[in-house]
Amino acid sequence: MCGIAGVWRKRDPIGGGDIADVARMMQALVHRGPDDHASWNDRRLALGHRRLSIIDLSAQAREPMLTACGQGVLVYNGEVYNYRSLRDTLRAEGRRFRTASDTEVVLEALHHWGPDQAIPMFDGMFAIAYFDARADALWLARDRLGIKPMSVAEMGERILFASEDKAILACDGVERTIDAREITLRLAWQSRDSCSSLFQGIERLPPAALWKISDAGVEKRCFWHVLDVLDTARIVGDTATDAEHMARLEALIEDSVGLHCIADTSLAAACSGGVDSGLVTTLAKRFRPEMTAYVVDPRIGHSEADDAQRTASHAHVPLNRVPVDKDRFLDLWPKTIWHLESDGWHASHVCLLALAEQCRADGFKVLLTGEGADELFGGYDWQEASLKLWRPWSWPGRLFRSRNKLARRFERQRHAPFRTAIGFAHGWDRNAVLRALSPELNFLQARIFDRLEPVTPLGDRAFLGCCLHDMYSHLQDLLNRHDRLSMAASVELRVPFLENRLIDFAIHLPRRHKYRQKQGKWLLKKVAEKHIPVQNVKARKNGFQVSANFTTGTETLLNGGFLRDAMKWPASSVADLVDLARRDQPSRLRLVGMELFLRLHAGGQSAGQLSEALHAAVAEAR
Repeated sequence: MCGIAGVWRKRDPIGGGDIADVARMMQALVHRGPDDHASWNDRRLALGHRRLSIIDLSAQAREPMLTACGQGVLVYNGEVYNYRSLRDTLRAEGRRFRTASDTEVVLEALHHWGPDQAIPMFDGMFAIAYFDARADALWLARDRLGIKPMSVAEMGERILFASEDKAILACDGVERTIDAREITLRLAWQSRDSCSSLFQGIERLPPAALWKISDAGVEKRCFWHVLDVLDTARIVGDTATDAEHMARLEALIEDSVGLHCIADTSLAAACSGGVDSGLVTTLAKRFRPEMTAYVVDPRIGHSEADDAQRTASHAHVPLNRVPVDKDRFLDLWPKTIWHLESDGWHASHVCLLALAEQCRADGFKVLLTGEGADELFGGYDWQEASLKLWRPWSWPGRLFRSRNKLARRFERQRHAPFRTAIGFAHGWDRNAVLRALSPELNFLQARIFDRLEPVTPLGDRAFLGCCLHDMYSHLQDLLNRHDRLSMAASVELRVPFLENRLIDFAIHLPRRHKYRQKQGKWLLKKVAEKHIPVQNVKARKNGFQVSANFTTGTETLLNGGFLRDAMKWPASSVADLVDLARRDQPSRLRLVGMELFLRLHAGGQSAGQLSEALHAAVAEAR
């Protein structure tokens, strides 16, 4: 929806330099809100806002927004979809409204109930900066799964915050220093982009963050975590029939899609050939008869366009194919990395930007997608593999192993309970040691597994735990890149599967409703069979694929590049790394992507210059 920025002064009053910095931050975020902009300041706080107008397009709904008494001020990025019901409750308690916007509801809720009570009630995606002059306190918050981003930097007497790192870097006196440790972790395939910055001194709020900034300092806490809300008794005691769960899930999805279709502007859907986006597209048609859909259609390699067309035709939704060939890919790759503020390690990143740009060119500001379903409902092969790790404890496997031996092995394996665990040594994981440098996610695995102790058998416990852990690992990467690349084209991406009631329903489903008969997302697919072609429901899951031919030859940029210097690679090793990148596409995307990041941010080169360098490298390799 928007871009937000601010400067908080710890002691001295806000000055001209702070106001100028807010203006610089807003300029750096113009892509997030090209429709309008405004700023506000008092003695210790300056706020800025870039607006992408979606709900209540009037000037009255612009931000920063103040309460009628002038004691509450808000800048906010995102959408709170249950704002209408919240507004009714607030009206019943005597609050009055001047606009039809969700922004005013969020502001009034925060000011009337206080952030501690109000924020857990918000159902949607948001990054919020709310100032309560009555307490002289600034509150920063992020939605429970981190759909919308916020970066923070404490610089001496100031605290700077904004929707993206690049806005903070635009402030006077902020050094653009790359963190070599973060480069290492990303090269080790870590899920870090949502919560960690590649720039020293910049911190990103974690999912469900609720920070209070006042004269007492910065109080950091979270208002929601799956370990706190998980009720294992609901899982173990689940006696609902398949039909009852199907009806409940179908009603929840349909209601969520309806909420996500609320907008005073046109909407579209990203419709791949898969179950999740196809179901969202089909249901959205009920609420927005004019619904149209988009799919990326690579000119080389695997394309989902024909499968997407099958779903779109079934739903009577027009499908727009967005072509991406090698030239288009190389043109957009540096721009993708600029907006991601990271290495852009997967080819789908570039294709998402191409899709978002086409949506915006066609006049669409909102794009619905199916992200989150695989994590919540068990759609990944590594979740299934986590179940299989615990076969020695299942019947009849445990008959052939001694009880003591199984007990000793259990104590070892509970610290690495999932297929993605670091401590579980597998040949496929080439970076296990490096991943151990990032303990916050790795130790969370054991805590989740222990929290699920009442769940039996152990394979079920591991499967469900892996799904929960993916909400804090794999899903964070997806949400981070989708927000940044859609907003790069001034398009808001909405994720109906990550609605509060759907999250609660999914995390409390037993394994049998997620994985059954060697099929992931079993319950969700049963619902989908009623709405999309069965051929698409039963198709084997394929990750987004782009031909390796798109980037072949670009590995030569690693010769004499910035990544070599940042990582202190000896000259004798560079040739081997270039050869690795030549032979292996994932390594090439990761290494060349990080080289492009460093050239953009440490070398001062433009995205256009780097596109030319990529084209030249590919031409020379032919």
